[in-house]
Amino acid sequence: MSNGEILNSDILRARIAELEYGKNGAITAETVRRIYIEETGKEPPGEITIYRSDDLEAIKKIKKDGKDSGFDGSIIHFYNPEKGINQSYTITRGTEGSEDNGSGDALDPMYDLLGIYNGKIRDQYDHAVLFDQEVTKQINEKVAKDIEKRIKSGENIQKVDLEKSGIGHSLGGNLIQMLQIMTQSYRNVYAINDAPPSVYQLALIDPVFAAKIGHKFKIDPADHRQLYELNARDLQAFGEQYYKERGQNIQHLTAEEDLMYAATVVRGFLHLGADRTANMIDTYPETKGVREILKNLSDDDLRSLQLFIADYAPAYVEGGVDGFIGELTGYDQNFKNSIDGVKKEWDKFLSKGPEWTSFNMKMPVGAPRMAFVNVPIPVPKLPDGLVNSLKDLATGVENIKNKLTTLLTQLPALIGLAEKVTAGLRKDIVASLKEVQSHAKSILVDIGDSGLVVLKNLFTVKAINASDIQRLITNAIKVKNEMNAIFDKLKGIFDSIVNFIKDFDKAVEAHGVLHVASSLAAENGRRYEGNDMILFKGEGAERIEINLSSAVRVYQTGLDKYQEKSEILNQLRVMYQQEYLDDFENRKRRLMGSIHEMESNPRSYSYLLPGKDREVTSINVHEDIRPLSPIIANTFEEMFHHFQQEHKKGIELIGKIKTSIENLFSEEKAISAIFDLR
Repeated sequence: MSNGEILNSDILRARIAELEYGKNGAITAETVRRIYIEETGKEPPGEITIYRSDDLEAIKKIKKDGKDSGFDGSIIHFYNPEKGINQSYTITRGTEGSEDNGSGDALDPMYDLLGIYNGKIRDQYDHAVLFDQEVTKQINEKVAKDIEKRIKSGENIQKVDLEKSGIGHSLGGNLIQMLQIMTQSYRNVYAINDAPPSVYQLALIDPVFAAKIGHKFKIDPADHRQLYELNARDLQAFGEQYYKERGQNIQHLTAEEDLMYAATVVRGFLHLGADRTANMIDTYPETKGVREILKNLSDDDLRSLQLFIADYAPAYVEGGVDGFIGELTGYDQNFKNSIDGVKKEWDKFLSKGPEWTSFNMKMPVGAPRMAFVNVPIPVPKLPDGLVNSLKDLATGVENIKNKLTTLLTQLPALIGLAEKVTAGLRKDIVASLKEVQSHAKSILVDIGDSGLVVLKNLFTVKAINASDIQRLITNAIKVKNEMNAIFDKLKGIFDSIVNFIKDFDKAVEAHGVLHVASSLAAENGRRYEGNDMILFKGEGAERIEINLSSAVRVYQTGLDKYQEKSEILNQLRVMYQQEYLDDFENRKRRLMGSIHEMESNPRSYSYLLPGKDREVTSINVHEDIRPLSPIIANTFEEMFHHFQQEHKKGIELIGKIKTSIENLFSEEKAISAIFDLR
């Protein structure tokens, strides 16, 4: 067993990490045991206990209080004191699109963006620490009680200290590395297609490190803008040196095409532990991967991208592309509704005519010395419905004005990024961004001060010139038309990006932990789907694939069913023996006993004769007991023979599943053990 670890191979660790993504907590002792048998051909060397974060009372309370961070994880404990085994594996789950099997909020992407990349939240890390510490305490208490019980019963046994290891994929890879460098509680950590820790994340979580940054670079580390302004390479080098010793037991398993690995060219990521390139796998040899596209971007480009993501990613998580564009431009359904609302209220106001009110205006009177007096000026009074509608529309116009002003400052950098990333191959993306830029400038001209004028007058005397209201409505309609064009262009850009970077599709697939496991196992003729192992041989049209896990389930379930049938058949035989053969002999025995008793004691039956003075002196019974009808015996024996033959054929058929696969994949020495171990 390599390094004494039970989960001692990349494939084993990857397959078991994949179980974290199963519905309703797919990590069970049974699934861990089955995967271990499939990969090693042997029984796991210890008792398996699973601890899930959702079952921990402290985590339940956090969720009940409405403070769910999105953290999920499991701890697998292997225990066999006779063999000196007391090992646990903390498995932190990676990014999921949303919680609760798709019905909850998208908490993981938020943590990816705001926790890891920008260092603004730390809740998932805190909950991972809580989970690991609480379960470690439970395991130590359980083991201590077991050892004490064994010693009292006379066993010569010694306590074995708990040895902890960590496994994490994607976001989970980040969390497990953070746990190691902050707590030093694992002998080894295995990060699969991981999101590395970032200096920005650590500056938030580790106050000592933050103070070191402040002293080294003469900044306030609590000011994230100052952090972002630092030279990222210098900051990264400082962080890697600072955490070098703490991270020395971190191992990496990375696909070259992995999307997360491609993203690590973004500034501020720390590469700790073993050399990542020493354990990389090329899962798509025909492509260079997304990293080749991104690595030529400058630090300024990446900083702009980092800030842009931080500003708008939450809106994308919340509402997809429409939500992203709405946050980017200020244009959404509420704005469209407010135009209709103002038009409706304005038309109603014009048709009914205004009510009048007045306000005092100071007017000069007298000469040569000038004096001022208040003169009432009549003005039309606006109804509340119109006032509220005007306020909504004017506020929406000003919001769009502010958002587009910000966007125009960002577009030059985004256009530059697009030109570098697409390398001139998709000029339509760059052209569309420039058209967005042109539309934004046109909208700002259309808006002018129309929104401000209306808002100013609304908050003074609630009296506005009709021309100001009409100008606001006219400008808002122009904005709507221009914004529809921007919306279409931005959506078109998203579509173009999807069509352009086909490698990103492969990068997303390559990020999956099962894809990594399948790539590792491919040279041995194996791949994985869900929790199942697929054996294959041959290429092209001659390729043969067998779902070994499914075949083993069918084989073992079939054997179980035929074992049940065999037990039922045996029960039928016993019942036949008891209800027919034994019962016939028992009846016959009782009858012969009665006959013998009558012949031996004839006088005791004198009461059967009429009269008082008569006596039976002798009884002689001539019995003729026929044997049980052979029809009964033949019927049952034929039935039993039929059932036996059916049972035999069924067992042979089930056995062919095993022997056929063994013959087809004769080079797989462990197949027999996989079928037979339960």
